Amino acid sequence: MIHHLSVSAADPKGAAEFFADIMSGVVVDFQPNPGSYMVFKADGHGTAIEIYPAGSVMEPNGEPGAIFTRQPEGADRRSPTHFALGVDLAQDEILARAAARGWDAFVCDRGGHFHVIEVWVDNTWLVEILPPTFAAEYLDFAGAVTEMADPNRALDSHQPQARTLERV
Repeated sequence: MIHHLSVSAADPKGAAEFFADIMSGVVVDFQPNPGSYMVFKADGHGTAIEIYPAGSVMEPNGEPGAIFTRQPEGADRRSPTHFALGVDLAQDEILARAAARGWDAFVCDRGGHFHVIEVWVDNTWLVEILPPTFAAEYLDFAGAVTEMADPNRALDSHQPQARTLERV
């Protein structure tokens, strides 16, 4: 189980408020990296998202633990790192919340296995939002993969996306 993860945003507080809204969570200041926030969902699992100012990176620091530094202004902020987040909101509510922030959002079919709503935070990095119906599809797919005799074949038909189903 992943208990928390970290991302960065041009507007960390705005991103934290977005995630708190769609997760039914709370936002708190994250003092180890000034200007950062942490969103907690009261689910008994410690589920949380840390949101740092854009350009924040972590560097090893031996036994005292990692330190925060910042990339120079204008550095490329794209990353292959992303996550899927199941929420209790309906598809149209998620799309409306992303649109209200000016973020691109797309409803996508993942190879006929399951759907996601791609929300592009800051129009730079990806979070896949799963409303209840999409989360059920994903869980069915993930469960089927673990039951397969050869799970490596599970994604054979999962090809790169030609285009999205919808654009907000």
